[in-house]
Amino acid sequence: MATEEEIRAEGRLTEEQENILYNIALRQDELGREPTNVLLSKIENNPVYQGMIDRELLTYQVYNHGGEGAPVVASLIVTLKGMRYCIMYGDEIEPRRKYDTAGRRRDL
Repeated sequence: MATEEEIRAEGRLTEEQENILYNIALRQDELGREPTNVLLSKIENNPVYQGMIDRELLTYQVYNHGGEGAPVVASLIVTLKGMRYCIMYGDEIEPRRKYDTAGRRRDL
């Protein structure tokens, strides 16, 4: 498992990536390790998602239960390394969110 030193040595994600990773991590934790489903086309060749996948903070599984031409779904899963990243930087990421963890809107 990645240590804090390894995560710090890789550097920070962009603000947009941190927000995405943190939101998926909160949802995943809240729902008992349930993944976040998105269309595969949304994450393929997308530098925002690919950067997190390359650093092994986020992973995905592909499901295609439909027939020919049906949309392919990717289930995004925050890895343990990604969870550790969120814990390390959560105090900085949380205040940037539009809504707090209770769902109340923040005035940013």
